[in-house]
Amino acid sequence: MYVRHLSLSDFRSYRRLELDLPAGLLLFLGRNAQGKTNLLEAVHLLSTVRSPRTSTDAELINWEASQDGPPVARIVADAERRAGAVRVEMAVRGPDEGHSRAGKRLRLNGVPQRASQVVGHISSVFFTPQDLDLVGGPPSLRRRFLDITLSQVDGRYLAALQDYTKVVLQRNALLRRIRDGSARPDELSFWESRMAESGAYIVKGRTGAIGRLAELAATAHRELSGGLEELRLVYEPRWARDWTAADMTGKDQAALAAAFLDTLAQSRQQEIGAGASLWGPHRDDLLFLINGRPAAAFASRAQWRTAALALRLAEARFLLDATGDHPVLLLDDVLSEMDDDRRRAVLDALAGFDQVWITSAEEEYVRGAIPGAQVFTVREGQVFSG
Repeated sequence: MYVRHLSLSDFRSYRRLELDLPAGLLLFLGRNAQGKTNLLEAVHLLSTVRSPRTSTDAELINWEASQDGPPVARIVADAERRAGAVRVEMAVRGPDEGHSRAGKRLRLNGVPQRASQVVGHISSVFFTPQDLDLVGGPPSLRRRFLDITLSQVDGRYLAALQDYTKVVLQRNALLRRIRDGSARPDELSFWESRMAESGAYIVKGRTGAIGRLAELAATAHRELSGGLEELRLVYEPRWARDWTAADMTGKDQAALAAAFLDTLAQSRQQEIGAGASLWGPHRDDLLFLINGRPAAAFASRAQWRTAALALRLAEARFLLDATGDHPVLLLDDVLSEMDDDRRRAVLDALAGFDQVWITSAEEEYVRGAIPGAQVFTVREGQVFSG
């Protein structure tokens, strides 16, 4: 898979952009704050319908757009896949007198669609310097990684996740009302049945995916570290009392749901007191071990970076296995803070992918290190070939 044309209108730093792109390795060079990362973000937005850089849609719109009328950002990509060409479009409308909030509108091959029908048609993997937080940051970032990866290959997973998220909010509100004496404990049963149904699908998907991702990440990490370090990923589910990931392997959805409901029954008073749901996939975590030790506590910043990149390469190969298409690799400033050996290992690991986008402010080094790549210069919201 590769993106052959990207069109931007009032998106981030771009007022207007029409960019034809070949397959292969693409370098986007330029000083910082010129718009390089915005290009990668645009493609990933069309893959996942969520920005990895902001949770506020209005921030995606060029600040000058409101001067010309209602603020709207548009992103359009034409991609070539094994199954044929696809066009994905997104319009992000900002708040104005007639719209109290920003919102998105999506089209797939010209037809309006919901987000769940668009996710994954252009498959991509986005590495940013902030990915170091996947190793040492809060568990919510690692859950987000799992959810985005699985949603690109399984529409039912995305639907289950959306339902589960809504149900947890409803159940938490009910727990607080019970604690305050304005609702009865038996009212929890309805929401718990829905939590168990959608949650069982989520944890079953995560259990299977993490097993494969762990294998792929371990291989990628050995290659990136020259065989000097070993990476292990350990799934830490918060599904049932005393259960590990091994206990969940091979269980069908009915067995998983039954174990979860039993845990909720045992934990009811504790959760009422907390006014929050303390069990379920919204509490899961993914642990990184380097040479058997928790990376978050013992690894260096350079080791965090290598582990995060290994995870992204594992994600790319996981998506390839699941879809038959290479995802577009979007690597933002991937070569900084690495010694020459690790830089060469990264470039070797990228070989074979249909299309790889790399941004860098180190123009002299990158041009010399990656001969034969298609080079683009990014300057003040404009992109020039060469």
